[in-house]
Amino acid sequence: MIHHLIHLLVTAVAVLVAAKIVPGIRVRSFGSAFVFAFVLAVLNVILGKVLVLLALPFVLLTLGLFLIVINGFLFWLADKIVKGVEVDGFGSAILGSLVTSLISWGILFVLR
Repeated sequence: MIHHLIHLLVTAVAVLVAAKIVPGIRVRSFGSAFVFAFVLAVLNVILGKVLVLLALPFVLLTLGLFLIVINGFLFWLADKIVKGVEVDGFGSAILGSLVTSLISWGILFVLR
């Protein structure tokens, strides 16, 4: 349980950093970023697996690069659900997803 909470906190921080780096992403507060991280995690668990399964031919054909598009879509969808986070377009969502993933991975790597 504490592992999941730490992961959500790290993802929320990564979303805040991504909002500073990526043009087209705005976050009102840390609370909004935390809710966004939670919604993103739920979407990844529920919808992410289904999308990967449905897009499996594209994932295999692109050697996994289509997963970036799926993650960008989930990032964009989480934006539509959470009111305190705004993403201007799908390109910003893909870039925001990449930046958030890299920053989260880096922070979690250092924490281990």
